[in-house]
Amino acid sequence: MHSRNVPLERQTMKYPVNSISTANLLTRRKWPLAWTAIIALVASLAFGFQFGLDSSDCGRAGPTRQIFEGIVLGCDPIAQGAEGGGPLYWARVDLTAPGIDLFVTPLDSFAIAQGFQYRLRGVRTVVDEEHLAIAINGSLFTSKPRWRPRLAGDLASGIETTVANHVVSHVWEHTYLLWFDDQLTPTLRPSKPPLDLELSAAKWAIGSQGVHLREGRVWVGADRKPDSRTAVGIDQTRKLLYLAVGRSISPRLILQKLADLGAQEGMLLDGGGSSSIAIGEGAEGVGAGTLYAGGRPVATHFGVRAKPLRHNHEVRE
Repeated sequence: MHSRNVPLERQTMKYPVNSISTANLLTRRKWPLAWTAIIALVASLAFGFQFGLDSSDCGRAGPTRQIFEGIVLGCDPIAQGAEGGGPLYWARVDLTAPGIDLFVTPLDSFAIAQGFQYRLRGVRTVVDEEHLAIAINGSLFTSKPRWRPRLAGDLASGIETTVANHVVSHVWEHTYLLWFDDQLTPTLRPSKPPLDLELSAAKWAIGSQGVHLREGRVWVGADRKPDSRTAVGIDQTRKLLYLAVGRSISPRLILQKLADLGAQEGMLLDGGGSSSIAIGEGAEGVGAGTLYAGGRPVATHFGVRAKPLRHNHEVRE
C-alpha cells in the first residue's frame, strides 16, 4: 500500500490543523537529469545500511523470545508462493505489563509553520531518538518535493487521522481508527469516520483505510498481491497488541498470520517502500537496529516503550 496523494478533509472547528501550503517550499528551477540521478544515488546510499540488515530468512531476529517486559518478538519464514515469501517479523505486546506505553509521531511545530504536519524520519532514527523498544512505520502520507526520492527531513502531512498523547492530527472522514485510552485499552471499530467520543478518549491512535481482520477472520475479498506490508492487530479482551512487517506478503496473508497469532481485529498501515521495523537498545537476545526497512523515511511511526527484561519474568501466553 503505497503513499498516495489523497486530499486531507479536516474538521477544523474542533481539531484545527494549518492548511497545507507548498508554494514557499518549491523552487521553480528545474534540475538537470544528471543532478536528479546523483541525488537518487546519494539517497540510496544513505539508506543502504537498512537494506543490508534485511535477510532472506529470520536469522537476525533469532528464535521467538521475550525481548522486553511485555514484548515477545518472532519471525516466521514464509515459503515462496503466489502471495509472497520471505521473513515475516512480528511482535506481541502485553498492554497490561508494567512499564508498557505507546508512541505515535507527534505533530512537528516547524512543519506546521510551513503548512505541513511532519518531517520524514527513518525507523531506526525514531527508535533511537524516542527511546523505544520497538517501532514500525505508520499511516499513509504525502510529502514534498516529489521529483526526487524522499529524504529524511522532507516536509510531509498524514492522510489518515492519528492521535499522539491526546493531540489529534486532523480528521479524515475515511479513517478507520485503532485507538488506545489512558489505560491502553485498544479499540478498533469496523466503521468510519472516527467519532468525537473516540477522539476525546484516545491517548494514542493510528489510522488505516480498512479493517479486514474482524473477530479473528480475514475478509474473503482481501488482496492477495504480494508486496512489502505492515499490519497491526489487537485482542481487546486480553489487551494484546500485535505488530507485523513482511518483506513480500499479501494483505490477506499478513492479516491471516496476525489472526493465527491471536489477533481478533486488524488492519494494514502504509506499505511498499514505507514498511519498516526496528528494535531499540536493551533488547534481550537480539541486537538493536533495523530488522527490515524498505528505505523510505516516513511521516509517522507507531511504537512501544518498555522496561528491560528481568530474568525471573513469566511470558504471558
